[in-house]
Amino acid sequence: MPILAFGAAWGLILLTPGTETALIIRLSLSVGHRAAIGAVAGIVTGVGLWGFGTIFGVSAIISASKTAFTVIQWAGALYLLYLSLRLIWQSVKGFSKKEAEQLSEEQSESDIKTSDSFNAGFRRGSLTTLLNPLVGVFDMTAFPHFIPVGQNAVTYSFALVVTQMVTTLFWYSIVAGMALSLGRFFANPKIIRILDMITGIFFLFFAAKLVLI
Repeated sequence: MPILAFGAAWGLILLTPGTETALIIRLSLSVGHRAAIGAVAGIVTGVGLWGFGTIFGVSAIISASKTAFTVIQWAGALYLLYLSLRLIWQSVKGFSKKEAEQLSEEQSESDIKTSDSFNAGFRRGSLTTLLNPLVGVFDMTAFPHFIPVGQNAVTYSFALVVTQMVTTLFWYSIVAGMALSLGRFFANPKIIRILDMITGIFFLFFAAKLVLI
Protein backbone atom coordinates (compact mmCIF):
# COMPACT_ATOMS: atom_id res chain seq x y z
CA MET A 1 0.00 0.00 0.00
CA PRO A 2 1.27 3.50 -0.86
CA ILE A 3 0.47 4.80 2.61
CA LEU A 4 2.69 2.15 4.22
CA ALA A 5 5.45 2.90 1.73
CA PHE A 6 5.16 6.57 2.64
CA GLY A 7 5.37 5.74 6.34
CA ALA A 8 8.50 3.68 5.68
CA ALA A 9 10.06 6.50 3.64
CA TRP A 10 9.38 9.02 6.41
CA GLY A 11 10.66 6.55 8.97
CA LEU A 12 14.00 6.39 7.16
CA ILE A 13 14.19 10.19 7.38
CA LEU A 14 13.56 10.02 11.12
CA LEU A 15 16.26 7.39 11.61
CA THR A 16 18.85 9.89 10.41
CA PRO A 17 20.00 11.78 13.54
CA GLY A 18 18.99 15.42 13.40
CA THR A 19 18.20 18.40 15.59
CA GLU A 20 14.95 16.87 16.87
CA THR A 21 16.75 13.73 18.04
CA ALA A 22 19.46 15.78 19.74
CA LEU A 23 16.87 17.99 21.43
CA ILE A 24 14.87 15.07 22.82
CA ILE A 25 17.95 13.26 24.11
CA ARG A 26 19.29 16.39 25.77
CA LEU A 27 15.98 17.25 27.46
CA SER A 28 15.43 13.63 28.51
CA LEU A 29 18.84 13.23 30.11
CA SER A 30 19.45 16.58 31.74
CA VAL A 31 16.00 18.07 32.35
CA GLY A 32 13.28 15.49 32.81
CA HIS A 33 10.46 13.41 31.39
CA ARG A 34 7.90 16.23 31.20
CA ALA A 35 10.14 18.33 28.98
CA ALA A 36 10.97 15.31 26.82
CA ILE A 37 7.31 14.39 26.36
CA GLY A 38 6.54 18.01 25.58
CA ALA A 39 9.29 18.10 22.96
CA VAL A 40 7.93 14.96 21.29
CA ALA A 41 4.43 16.46 21.23
CA GLY A 42 5.81 19.72 19.83
CA ILE A 43 7.72 17.94 17.06
CA VAL A 44 4.65 15.89 16.11
CA THR A 45 2.59 19.08 16.02
CA GLY A 46 5.20 20.79 13.85
CA VAL A 47 5.24 17.85 11.43
CA GLY A 48 1.45 17.95 11.28
CA LEU A 49 1.36 21.68 10.58
CA TRP A 50 3.87 21.31 7.75
CA GLY A 51 1.81 18.43 6.36
CA PHE A 52 -1.48 20.31 6.49
CA GLY A 53 0.33 23.34 5.11
CA THR A 54 1.32 21.21 2.13
CA ILE A 55 -2.30 20.21 1.55
CA PHE A 56 -3.45 23.81 1.56
CA GLY A 57 -0.56 25.04 -0.55
CA VAL A 58 1.41 26.87 2.14
CA SER A 59 4.54 24.77 1.62
CA ALA A 60 4.34 25.32 -2.13
CA ILE A 61 4.13 29.08 -1.62
CA ILE A 62 7.12 29.05 0.74
CA SER A 63 9.15 26.88 -1.62
CA ALA A 64 8.24 29.03 -4.63
CA SER A 65 8.99 32.28 -2.82
CA LYS A 66 12.71 32.66 -2.34
CA THR A 67 12.15 35.41 0.23
CA ALA A 68 9.73 33.36 2.35
CA PHE A 69 11.97 30.31 2.21
CA THR A 70 15.03 32.37 3.15
CA VAL A 71 13.25 34.03 6.08
CA ILE A 72 12.22 30.67 7.58
CA GLN A 73 15.64 29.23 6.76
CA TRP A 74 17.49 31.99 8.63
CA ALA A 75 14.98 32.03 11.49
CA GLY A 76 15.61 28.32 11.99
CA ALA A 77 19.37 28.78 11.79
CA LEU A 78 19.34 31.64 14.31
CA TYR A 79 17.16 29.63 16.70
CA LEU A 80 19.56 26.68 16.50
CA LEU A 81 22.49 29.07 16.95
CA TYR A 82 20.84 30.47 20.09
CA LEU A 83 20.34 26.98 21.53
CA SER A 84 23.89 26.03 20.54
CA LEU A 85 25.58 29.01 22.20
CA ARG A 86 23.44 28.63 25.30
CA LEU A 87 24.41 24.97 25.71
CA ILE A 88 28.09 25.58 24.98
CA TRP A 89 28.15 28.43 27.51
CA GLN A 90 26.53 26.21 30.13
CA SER A 91 29.14 23.56 29.43
CA VAL A 92 32.08 25.98 29.67
CA LYS A 93 30.71 27.77 32.73
CA GLY A 94 30.00 24.52 34.54
CA PHE A 95 28.12 24.10 37.81
CA SER A 96 28.85 25.72 41.11
CA LYS A 97 29.51 23.39 44.03
CA LYS A 98 26.03 24.00 45.39
CA GLU A 99 24.40 23.33 42.02
CA ALA A 100 26.37 20.13 41.61
CA GLU A 101 25.20 18.88 45.01
CA GLN A 102 21.57 19.63 44.20
CA LEU A 103 21.58 18.21 40.68
CA SER A 104 21.43 14.57 41.67
CA GLU A 105 18.44 15.25 43.91
CA GLU A 106 16.35 17.75 41.96
CA GLN A 107 16.45 20.55 39.44
CA SER A 108 16.58 24.12 40.66
CA GLU A 109 13.28 25.93 41.21
CA SER A 110 13.87 27.99 38.08
CA ASP A 111 14.35 24.87 35.94
CA ILE A 112 11.23 23.26 37.32
CA LYS A 113 9.20 26.29 36.32
CA THR A 114 10.69 26.58 32.84
CA SER A 115 12.82 23.90 31.20
CA ASP A 116 11.45 20.92 33.13
CA SER A 117 7.89 21.40 31.96
CA PHE A 118 5.70 20.08 29.20
CA ASN A 119 5.05 23.56 27.80
CA ALA A 120 8.72 24.49 27.56
CA GLY A 121 9.56 21.20 25.86
CA PHE A 122 6.60 21.59 23.52
CA ARG A 123 7.72 25.08 22.57
CA ARG A 124 11.26 23.97 21.78
CA GLY A 125 10.13 20.91 19.86
CA SER A 126 7.56 22.73 17.75
CA LEU A 127 9.89 25.64 16.96
CA THR A 128 12.72 23.31 15.97
CA THR A 129 10.44 21.57 13.45
CA LEU A 130 8.45 24.56 12.22
CA LEU A 131 11.64 26.53 11.52
CA ASN A 132 12.99 23.72 9.36
CA PRO A 133 11.65 24.35 5.82
CA LEU A 134 13.05 21.02 4.63
CA VAL A 135 10.10 19.26 6.27
CA GLY A 136 7.73 21.20 4.03
CA VAL A 137 9.90 20.57 0.97
CA PHE A 138 9.85 16.82 1.70
CA ASP A 139 6.07 16.79 2.03
CA MET A 140 5.52 18.82 -1.12
CA THR A 141 7.85 16.54 -3.08
CA ALA A 142 6.75 13.20 -1.63
CA PHE A 143 2.96 13.52 -1.34
CA PRO A 144 2.22 13.42 -5.10
CA HIS A 145 4.22 10.20 -5.52
CA PHE A 146 2.25 8.32 -2.86
CA ILE A 147 -1.30 9.28 -3.86
CA PRO A 148 -2.85 6.42 -5.90
CA VAL A 149 -4.47 7.23 -9.22
CA GLY A 150 -8.20 7.68 -8.80
CA GLN A 151 -8.00 8.60 -5.12
CA ASN A 152 -9.20 11.96 -3.84
CA ALA A 153 -5.92 13.87 -3.50
CA VAL A 154 -6.98 15.99 -0.51
CA THR A 155 -8.49 13.10 1.46
CA TYR A 156 -5.51 10.83 0.84
CA SER A 157 -3.10 13.63 1.69
CA PHE A 158 -4.77 13.94 5.10
CA ALA A 159 -4.15 10.21 5.58
CA LEU A 160 -0.49 10.73 4.67
CA VAL A 161 -0.16 13.53 7.23
CA VAL A 162 -1.70 11.37 9.96
CA THR A 163 0.68 8.54 9.01
CA GLN A 164 3.59 10.97 9.20
CA MET A 165 2.53 12.20 12.63
CA VAL A 166 1.98 8.69 14.03
CA THR A 167 5.36 7.52 12.72
CA THR A 168 7.03 10.58 14.24
CA LEU A 169 5.31 10.02 17.59
CA PHE A 170 6.29 6.35 17.62
CA TRP A 171 9.97 6.91 16.82
CA TYR A 172 10.64 9.88 19.07
CA SER A 173 8.78 8.24 21.95
CA ILE A 174 11.27 5.38 21.66
CA VAL A 175 14.17 7.85 21.60
CA ALA A 176 12.84 9.66 24.68
CA GLY A 177 12.19 6.39 26.51
CA MET A 178 15.68 5.08 25.86
CA ALA A 179 17.24 8.36 26.93
CA LEU A 180 15.13 8.58 30.08
CA SER A 181 16.20 5.08 31.09
CA LEU A 182 19.76 6.43 31.29
CA GLY A 183 18.74 9.48 33.31
CA ARG A 184 20.39 8.43 36.57
CA PHE A 185 23.75 7.94 34.92
CA PHE A 186 23.57 11.38 33.35
CA ALA A 187 22.70 13.07 36.66
CA ASN A 188 26.44 13.55 37.11
CA PRO A 189 27.25 17.26 36.51
CA LYS A 190 30.41 16.38 34.56
CA ILE A 191 28.43 14.13 32.23
CA ILE A 192 25.83 16.86 31.70
CA ARG A 193 28.56 19.37 30.82
CA ILE A 194 29.91 16.99 28.19
CA LEU A 195 26.39 16.35 26.89
CA ASP A 196 25.70 20.09 26.67
CA MET A 197 28.91 20.65 24.72
CA ILE A 198 28.21 17.81 22.28
CA THR A 199 24.60 18.90 21.75
CA GLY A 200 25.65 22.53 21.37
CA ILE A 201 28.20 21.64 18.68
CA PHE A 202 25.60 19.43 17.00
CA PHE A 203 23.10 22.32 16.88
CA LEU A 204 25.83 24.65 15.60
CA PHE A 205 26.57 22.22 12.76
CA PHE A 206 22.91 22.02 11.75
CA ALA A 207 22.51 25.80 11.96
CA ALA A 208 25.36 26.16 9.46
CA LYS A 209 23.96 23.36 7.32
CA LEU A 210 20.54 25.01 7.22
CA VAL A 211 21.83 28.32 5.83
CA LEU A 212 24.04 26.54 3.29
CA ILE A 213 21.12 24.68 1.68
